[in-house]
Parts: sequence; structure tokens; C-alpha cells
Amino acid sequence: MAKSRRLFWLLVMLVILASSAAAAAIYVLLNHQGAATAHAGEVVEASAEETPEAADPIYLELKPFTVNLAEDDNGPRMLYVGITLQLGTEASSAAIERERPLVRNRLMLMLSGRKAEDLVTPQGKEQLATDLTTGLSELLADTHSAVNINRVLFTEFIVQ
Repeated sequence: MAKSRRLFWLLVMLVILASSAAAAAIYVLLNHQGAATAHAGEVVEASAEETPEAADPIYLELKPFTVNLAEDDNGPRMLYVGITLQLGTEASSAAIERERPLVRNRLMLMLSGRKAEDLVTPQGKEQLATDLTTGLSELLADTHSAVNINRVLFTEFIVQ
């Protein structure tokens, strides 16, 4: 009985010692990484002083909508799409909000002329996003010169 009790305490001490060693190793590792990060942070801060800080992008989500696509060999097709616009300024967001019906109309017209087989490929989606960015920028440039649409992002995209 005394031998098993001694073995039990020996095991407890061994577990405590191993845990302490592991905690010390983790502490040393994290402090070493923190020092390296601090040095890298100094370099980043120095370069940030040289270049002006870029503003965070502004995202404007449009309600999803469904549009009929141009007919192809498979008959009539539909597109259900959710679009979010990445804008450069708050003024762009306000301008698009004022012109929301015109924006949605332009999107509907630009989407309805597309063929389903062009939209199902990644390249087709990228081309569509580029075309929509250009089309919306041109539409809004007539009335709002300060509108800055950086990208058109698809949040939902179903071709049926």
C-alpha cells in the first residue's frame, strides 16, 4: 500500500513538472514571437508614415433580384443575383442611394442581355463584374462626378 501511494505521488509530481516545463516553453516562444512582431511593427510604422493611409472601403448591398436571361439552346433561363458594391467614399454611397432606381434598372438591362453559358464560368462572372462596374460608373458619372465604384461583388448567384 505504501509503495502504491509513493508511486501515485511520484506520478503527480511528474505531471506537474511536465506541465510546468510545457508552460515555460510556450511562454518563451510567445515572448520571442512578440519581440519579432514588435520589430516588424516598427518597420511597418515607418513605412506607414511615408505613404498616406488608405481609407477602408465602403460596401453597399443591393437587394437580390431575378432577371430573365437571353434565350439559348436550352430555352428560357433565369438569373438570381445578389450584388454588393465596393465604393471608395461615403459620397459615392449617398449618390447611389439617391439614384437606386436608376442603378437597379441599369443592372437589369445589362444582365438580361447575357447568355447563361457565359455566366456559369468563373471568367464569365469576372467579365460580368467588370462590365457592371464600368456600366454603373458611366451611368452615375453623368449626374455625380464624385462616384467611385471600385468593384462589383456577387453575394448570391444562381443560374437556372
